[in-house]
Amino acid sequence: MNEGSSNRFDYSVGEQQYAGALYNASIAEPDAAIVLLPDWRGQSALAGDHAAYLMGIGCTVAIADLYGDGFNPDNPEQVGPMVKRLLENRAHGVTALAACVARLRQEVPVGTPVICLGYSAGGMIALDYARSGADVAGIILCSALLKTAAPGMDTRIEAPVLILQGTQDQVSPMTTIDSVIAEMDAAGNDVRFELYSQTHHAFDNPEAGTDPTARLVYSPRSARRARLAIARFISEAAAQVGDA
Repeated sequence: MNEGSSNRFDYSVGEQQYAGALYNASIAEPDAAIVLLPDWRGQSALAGDHAAYLMGIGCTVAIADLYGDGFNPDNPEQVGPMVKRLLENRAHGVTALAACVARLRQEVPVGTPVICLGYSAGGMIALDYARSGADVAGIILCSALLKTAAPGMDTRIEAPVLILQGTQDQVSPMTTIDSVIAEMDAAGNDVRFELYSQTHHAFDNPEAGTDPTARLVYSPRSARRARLAIARFISEAAAQVGDA
């Protein structure tokens, strides 16, 4: 596994400042540059663990700042208000992610494939960014807060997309997954869905616990499979950029 370091990662949209975290692998030329959009907690220990895994497979990683000003919620009671704000400002989330991507491109060699990877609420932003015509090598969603396109939002996506979801997800149930699949098919998008049975929302998060009756449930098996799927997708997307 590649060792590396993390540093503050600043970018802005107008007067709004964002403070993410940049994880640089100890290699001169990364295989890919990943913008990691975390779940509602922002730059948590779990987000750092995901970043460390990505560094280990040869990527430079920027953990995006979901809310601005480097704010990272630490209380479950903040979930509702913070996610509600993201839902009510989906276009702004796209703009902020575009700024993050542009900033990350300055940190890696020209031509490095850029891929966006979103978890939970971060997944909603990543998919909306894809719908905006994002010029990236790929988009990945893992245990995402899935949403169909907002009114007036384009549905055509140029980049390949990987979506990893649980069939028992109460946040993004199968009815929502079916609606997103229908949207992607109608738009002619290159989207790969991987569904994990007996798997709930936040299956990547060990802190969620393993009570099968809970809303958020950790699944070591699905988390492991998702990481392997993410690594394969990154490798394929990077190879396609190299062959272009």
